[in-house]
Amino acid sequence: MANQQHVKLASSGPDALDSWRENNPDEKLDLEGADLSGVNLAGTKIHDANLKGANLTKARLSKANLAGSDLTGADLSEADFGQAGMAGVDLSGATVNNVNFFWADMKGATVVGAEVKGCRMNRVNLIGADLTNADFSQSNMIEADLRNTNMTNTRFHSSMMNGADLSRANMVGADFHLAMIRDSMWIATDVRGASFTQTSLHRSDFNLAKWDDTTTFPDNFDPEDTGPKDVNE
Repeated sequence: MANQQHVKLASSGPDALDSWRENNPDEKLDLEGADLSGVNLAGTKIHDANLKGANLTKARLSKANLAGSDLTGADLSEADFGQAGMAGVDLSGATVNNVNFFWADMKGATVVGAEVKGCRMNRVNLIGADLTNADFSQSNMIEADLRNTNMTNTRFHSSMMNGADLSRANMVGADFHLAMIRDSMWIATDVRGASFTQTSLHRSDFNLAKWDDTTTFPDNFDPEDTGPKDVNE
């Protein structure tokens, strides 16, 4: 149950919240299950907040600091988290459709089992994040930093991932059907059991990746001789 004083405070906008934060620098916001749809909290400091099951649809949180916040089961659909600080957040089981995460810092985030479809995640920092069983289908992840992420059984159907750094990621059982992953980095990436059916891997070098006969590559794609040729050409 949310602290109703905290809910009223968050609903009042960034100025009220910033003023409260100056006087209560260490207090954690309890907004569990709160309806904060459409709220404007851009640029605010709401780190380590309890936002379990909260309704944040169409909320404005660009450049906000949410580091360490618990967003498990929350609905973030159509919200704006552009350039937000979200290191260590927990989005397990959350609904995260059509959200703007452009240049957001989500290092070490937990996104287990979340639905993250159709999101704008250009240049997002997901280093060391746990994306197990999440669905990132149709998301735009151009130049995303996905180093050391856990992508076990994660779906990236029709996602745009050109220029992404996937080095040292664990992709066992991940599904990249119809994804576009050109000019990407695969140093020590574990793609055993991953599926790349009809994936565009133009100039993606798998020479230093870990793959075997359980990896499903596109037709006519040779992981030992990637070259400049597009697999769909």
